[in-house]
Amino acid sequence: MKTLRVVLVALLAAVLTIGVSVPAAEAAKPATPTGLKVLSTSTKAVSVGWKSVSGASRYRVQYATSTDFSGAKSASVDAAAADVGGLSAGTTYYLRVRVIDADGGALSNYSATLKVKTRASGYTQLAPLGLKATASKTTSVTLGWSSRGSGIRYRVSYATKSSFADAVYRRQTSTSQTLNGLRPNTTYYVKVRVITADGGNLSAYSPAITVKTAAMTAPKGLKVTAASKSALAVSWTTVAGAERYRIQYAKKSSMAGAKYARFSGGSAELTGLSGGTTYYLKIRVITPSGINLGPYSSAVKANTATASTASHLPPTGLTASASAPGKLSVSWKSRGSGLRYQVQSSANAAMSSPKTLTSSGTTATVSGLDAATTYHLRVRVVTAAGAALSGYSPTKTAKTRSDKPVELRVASYNVTCANCFAGRPNEGTWYERRDAVVATVKAQKADVIGFQEASQGWLKDSAGKPVSKAQFEDLVERLGSPYKVTNKHRNNCVKSTTPTNCVYQDQGASQGTKIVYNSARLTLVSEGSKRLAKVKETDPDRYVAWAILEDKDSGRRFLFANTHLEHHADAGGSSAYFDLRVTQTREALALINAKRQGLPVYFVGDFNSHKWTVPANGPYDVLAGAGFIDPLGNTYRSTKTTKGAIVEKRIRTNFSSFNNFAAKAPSFSYTNGTYLDYIWVSAGIDVPEWETVVKVDANNHFVGRIPADHNMIRVTTRLP
Repeated sequence: MKTLRVVLVALLAAVLTIGVSVPAAEAAKPATPTGLKVLSTSTKAVSVGWKSVSGASRYRVQYATSTDFSGAKSASVDAAAADVGGLSAGTTYYLRVRVIDADGGALSNYSATLKVKTRASGYTQLAPLGLKATASKTTSVTLGWSSRGSGIRYRVSYATKSSFADAVYRRQTSTSQTLNGLRPNTTYYVKVRVITADGGNLSAYSPAITVKTAAMTAPKGLKVTAASKSALAVSWTTVAGAERYRIQYAKKSSMAGAKYARFSGGSAELTGLSGGTTYYLKIRVITPSGINLGPYSSAVKANTATASTASHLPPTGLTASASAPGKLSVSWKSRGSGLRYQVQSSANAAMSSPKTLTSSGTTATVSGLDAATTYHLRVRVVTAAGAALSGYSPTKTAKTRSDKPVELRVASYNVTCANCFAGRPNEGTWYERRDAVVATVKAQKADVIGFQEASQGWLKDSAGKPVSKAQFEDLVERLGSPYKVTNKHRNNCVKSTTPTNCVYQDQGASQGTKIVYNSARLTLVSEGSKRLAKVKETDPDRYVAWAILEDKDSGRRFLFANTHLEHHADAGGSSAYFDLRVTQTREALALINAKRQGLPVYFVGDFNSHKWTVPANGPYDVLAGAGFIDPLGNTYRSTKTTKGAIVEKRIRTNFSSFNNFAAKAPSFSYTNGTYLDYIWVSAGIDVPEWETVVKVDANNHFVGRIPADHNMIRVTTRLP
C-alpha cells in the first residue's frame, strides 16, 4: 500500500505540474491596442487609427450601433489604421480594436471603446491616409499619401504655424506633391484633403504632419582679404539661394563675448575693431529677418593691422570701361570724406612699370593708353603727399577701344508662335517652318536678334502630347553655336520650366520675347526684363527684354532692347488699346533709360502699330519724340517722303514687315512698306544698310516655305 501511495502521489504531482504550465504563445500575448481615435468622418464612413502594438501584424476593428456590440460587424487590417465604410449617415457608432493572428484568432483583449458619429450631410469622402514626406531638400519637400480612388483630386495645405495661419495651397491629381520655394531649415505643417475638380471640399483634412526642410550648408572659403588698424575685409563663397549671412566674430577662439553683423552678397567689412588684435570669425546663412538657416562655418583667424600705412581698408567697387580709344574711365567707392586716391594701370598682370595718377574724388580717366589693349588697374588711399594709407584694391581688367569702326548686324524677327497655328493657307506648323526660319537667320549673319513669339510654352509631338522643350529653346538649338540666348528661363517662377503651381520669382524671363546673340563676337554683360502694363488681367503678358553686350574686339558696349506690344484692336470708339501701346512704349523707354549707362541703344520689336494706324502711330511718336531714330524715315502716312531717314542702302524696304502667310509678299510702289516691326537706334549709330528679308520671285511670290507671318528685318550699323 505504501508503494501504491507513493506512485499515486507522484502521478498527481505530474498531472498538477502539467496543468499549471503556461503555453509560450500565451506568455507572449500582445498588448491591448491603445490610443484609438477618429482620423476623419464622412456621411458613410469613419477613419480611425491607434498606436501600433509591438509584434502585431494584423488587427480586427469591431463596430456596432450599440455599446454592448450586439449585431457587431468587423474588419481586418494590416496597419494601425482602418476605414470603416458602409455606414449610415448621422448615426452613432461604437468601435474597438484588438490584435489577431493570420487566421483571425484573437491575440489580445479589445481596446477601450471609441464613440463616433458619421456626418449627417456634407463630406462624402474620408480624408486621405498615410501622409508623409518622402524627400526633403533645402527649398523643397516631396509628399506622398494613400489614394482615395481613381479620378480623385486633392488639395495640400502647408504653413509654418500649427494653426495654419497664412497657409499656402496646392492642387494635385496624383498622390504625391513636391512643394517648392520653401525656406531652408524650417518646420512646415502639412495636411491634405479630397476636393472636386473645381475645388469644392469632399473631405476633411487629414491629421497634420510636420516636415522639415534641410539646412543650408555653411558658407565655404571664408577668408580675410584685407586688414586695417580698425577693420577687416572678408569674403566667402556664396551659397545658392542664400539672401543674408551672419558673421560672428570675437577675440577668443571659444567665441566668448562674440559680436554679430549681417550682410548680403559674398563679401563684407567688419569695422570698429581694435588695432593689432587677433580675431576669430565664423559665418552662417540666415533669413532677412535673422532666422538661422544652417550651421556656422569653421572659424578663421586674422589680425588687425598696426602700421600707419593701413589706417584704411583698400577701396572697393573698382570698375573701368573704355570711354574712347586710348582711354579708360575708372571709378570706385569712397573710403571717407577728404581722402585722396592713387590709381595704377599696367598692360601686364604683374603691374610692372605702371602708369600712376592721383585723384581727390572717386573717379579718374586714364589716358595715353594703346588702343584695343587690355590693362590691369588698382587703387589705394594715399595722403596728399602720396604716402600709402591703405593697401591696393584687387586688380580689375579693362580693354581700351579700338580706333576702328565697329560694324554690327542687328535684326528683329517675329517667328510666329508654335501654338498659334490656325491652318491658314500657306501656313505651316512650327515643325514645318522652323528650318526656313533658321536658314533665314543664318543667311543674314546677324550679331544680335530680337525674336518675338519664340514661345516659352512646351512644344507638342506628332500625337499632340507636350514635350519638355520650348519653341525658343528649339530655335536656339537649331541655330547652333555661336548663337546663345541672353536669358534661358521660360517663366518667372522658382521652378522656371513650368507656370504650373508657380511661386513667383523674377528670373528675367520674358516669355516669347527673346534676345539671341553671336557669342563668338559679343560678350553678355547683363540682362533682364520688365512686364508691361495691360488693359485686362486676361490680356497676354507683354515684356521688354534688355541686354548689355560688349564687342570682344573693341571693348565697345551697347544696350539692346526687344519688345512685343499688345496686338488687340479697339472697338466701339474705345482707345484703350491704342493708349496701352503708348503706355507700354513709355514703360519700355523708361527701362532703357534706367539701364543704358550712356551707351548706344538699339530698340527693336513688333510694336503692333504702323503708319496707317488710326488715330496715329503712337509708339512711333513716343520714340521719335525721345530722340530715337527710325533709319527708314517711315513716318505717318508717308509714301514718297522719308523724313529723318539715315539708311544709306535699301534692300526691299518697299515690302511690308507683316505678310500674314500670303502667297504674294505685300509690297508697294513707294519707298517704304507698312511696318509693324521696327529697328530703332539712338543718335550717333550709323546705318549703312537695311534689308527687309523676303525670298520672292519676279512676281513677288514667296519661293519655298514661308518662314513666318512676319518678315525678318535686318540692318548693318556702325557704333559711334
